[in-house]
Amino acid sequence: MHLGICTSTGLVYEGMGAADIPSVPTPSVTQAKLIEAEGDWQSLPRGLSVDPLHWLFREDSFDPVTRARRGRLFEPHPGQPQPNHHRVGPHPYEDPLMRQVGAGGRVAKTLYTFTACHPILNLPNQGQGMTLALGDTRAASSWRIVQTEALANGSVMVTLKSLSAFGIIPAVNYAQVDAEHRPAVADAIERVMNSAFREAPTSVVDHCRAALTVLLSRWLVQTRREDEGALALDLGLLATRMKAHEMFCVANALESGLKWTASSAKRLFCSIPCSRLGMKRVSYRPMWLNVCHGMFRVLSACASRCPASSA
Repeated sequence: MHLGICTSTGLVYEGMGAADIPSVPTPSVTQAKLIEAEGDWQSLPRGLSVDPLHWLFREDSFDPVTRARRGRLFEPHPGQPQPNHHRVGPHPYEDPLMRQVGAGGRVAKTLYTFTACHPILNLPNQGQGMTLALGDTRAASSWRIVQTEALANGSVMVTLKSLSAFGIIPAVNYAQVDAEHRPAVADAIERVMNSAFREAPTSVVDHCRAALTVLLSRWLVQTRREDEGALALDLGLLATRMKAHEMFCVANALESGLKWTASSAKRLFCSIPCSRLGMKRVSYRPMWLNVCHGMFRVLSACASRCPASSA
């Protein structure tokens, strides 16, 4: 399977033997780079016109609720200069009346050409579990490859899961979490992100409170303020322990969270303006999620002032 992008219009062409059939509607196509080491983030693509010899991700579907993307992965066509000349079928977006059609019903185009990314199939576990960066040096996002498939037409299909919290909660710096606590923290955060905008408000609040309990108890143990018995404490007792350590802002935030019971969350299921979703028009985020986000912010701010090395 082949894919081509016109250098002058950005229109996309596809085909089995060559990239010569217009792709309608025009798909979302993004440069991609496999992240095998932390330093790979410093060598992201610089844009198709400047850096065309990178992988390409053609999106087929995106679900913002599950934070999953599904699409086909391509690599630069080996042995061909980039870009190169091709004769392709007339594109209905560019020439709907086919006035530019030449001999054989084709038109001449200059394309960046790509073929199915078979090298990923030769990686350990077909690349599943590895991180794929989408975008370029101006803006990029990180995704985990959760599934790789070889399609009947020769394409390589990948299913990606976002590693970003989409602004639902503050990002967690897992490098500051001890290895023994990392799985529990990651699992709690993942449950919060999976429930947001998907489950009932009562369920989201419960997940947020559970995540706060996991985060705070592990932080207290990691900073040696408490012994491992703190891992079994609920949110109310953790708030009491925070007061004992004179961390009153966190304690007050936790006590506020305790007031958000399932019934109160249901009564307050309403929306307030929030611009964090990045939409041009005014967007909305449920109030219960704003409060949970604020509680995570308070906890993050206080924790950042008390490094793990302090006693």
